[in-house]
Amino acid sequence: MNETQSPRSADAPWIVIHDEQITSEELVRLVEERVTRRRAALGPISVVFPSFGYVSTYPDVPLEKRVNPHLYYYLEQANAAAPAAVEPVLAPSPATRAPVVGRVWGKVRAEMHNLVLFYVNKSVREQNRINADLISTLNEMARVIQDQQDEIDTLRAEIERRER
Repeated sequence: MNETQSPRSADAPWIVIHDEQITSEELVRLVEERVTRRRAALGPISVVFPSFGYVSTYPDVPLEKRVNPHLYYYLEQANAAAPAAVEPVLAPSPATRAPVVGRVWGKVRAEMHNLVLFYVNKSVREQNRINADLISTLNEMARVIQDQQDEIDTLRAEIERRER
């Protein structure tokens, strides 16, 4: 087994250079030096990751509902609501009882309903996604309101303490 096929240990250098003038340690030092200079020239990098697919959970309800209790009631109702679904429900028709034509009419009727539901379900899926986004937004807004209310209560208590 030659040197390139031997298993590496965790503390082994990640690159080995067989050269008389430059060593792998010197090359690593040069690369790290250039990276440091480049980062200093670019300044701090702020990476913002999108939160696609994030669904905010229902916020903690304070023991005493200092904020409007209707807000929490309707928010709870919105979080508990199941997403809409559209399924084919065909009511029995007298036309489907005819011996030959009835069976054909039943199949045509079912396929027409499926065709309509295909397009309706696309719209319903999009609306469900929008509803989930709106409910998540409302949940986050309720959380912010809770935090702000706690801060307001703390500041009021501090004002009262200083006034005494």
